[in-house]
Amino acid sequence: MSEALIRQRVEEAVKAIGAKDIEAIMSLYAPDIVSFDVGPPLGYVGSDRKRRAWQTVFAAYAGSITYEVGDLNVTTQGELAFVHSFNNVKGTLASGRTTDLWVRWTACFRRIDGVWLVVHDHVSVPADIEHGQAVLNLTPTTDPVR
Repeated sequence: MSEALIRQRVEEAVKAIGAKDIEAIMSLYAPDIVSFDVGPPLGYVGSDRKRRAWQTVFAAYAGSITYEVGDLNVTTQGELAFVHSFNNVKGTLASGRTTDLWVRWTACFRRIDGVWLVVHDHVSVPADIEHGQAVLNLTPTTDPVR
């Protein structure tokens, strides 16, 4: 039952991102969320800061954003749940450049007053350490390296 509710919350988030619906996406987060996001800074605390991050993302895209969650893995235990997935982000930026990149997403949900909310999330892309650059042209494999 808890896993199905978490998956439903993730589906709600996907729809909110596609519609650039700030209120809907913010309904996913706890007020004191700790976020390690794909953009600077390295991390931040609080839903106000998370709202600003999403507003920046939504403003960067000229039209809708296609956001797909792949290989969603959900683990629940009592009032906590842990999820991870590879997510594809596509769209046209305000500059006219198109994006089609994969990010790694990990989140911890906590059931607060009966509602599953994200209390911590981490969005990242791989890095080329030698050259100090993000690697944005990778796609997930169906057989992850173990």
